[in-house]
Amino acid sequence: MSGKKLMIVDDSPAIAEVIREGLVKAGYEVFVAHNGFEALRDLETVAPDLILTDINMPKLDGLKLCQAIQNRLETRSIPFIFFSSSYDEKTVKKGKEIGAKYFIAKPFTIEAILECVKEALAGPDPGANSCP
Repeated sequence: MSGKKLMIVDDSPAIAEVIREGLVKAGYEVFVAHNGFEALRDLETVAPDLILTDINMPKLDGLKLCQAIQNRLETRSIPFIFFSSSYDEKTVKKGKEIGAKYFIAKPFTIEAILECVKEALAGPDPGANSCP
């Protein structure tokens, strides 16, 4: 057991569940929020060691969620892994500017997610990377 708490934020229950199952099997404690507002609401209760979030979500997207969390002194050290089916230079640049370190393109495998989670939790902060 890793003992690490992870939060998945995705408006697709099916994708969130696939990721959750893979992470639980790997020994992580996993919480799911279905949009950025739910994630912010549950942030203090869950106290995640890492957040995996889709970028494109209704209500509060992943970039705005990351920015809100990075703007708070007590939560700014939480690493983010962004996953999305539509990355462009502008989105990646914006993500880097607000503190994002890891990006995974959809479709992805659970193995790629696990590798990226392991890398993100290992520190030290290597700068923005595209995970496999």
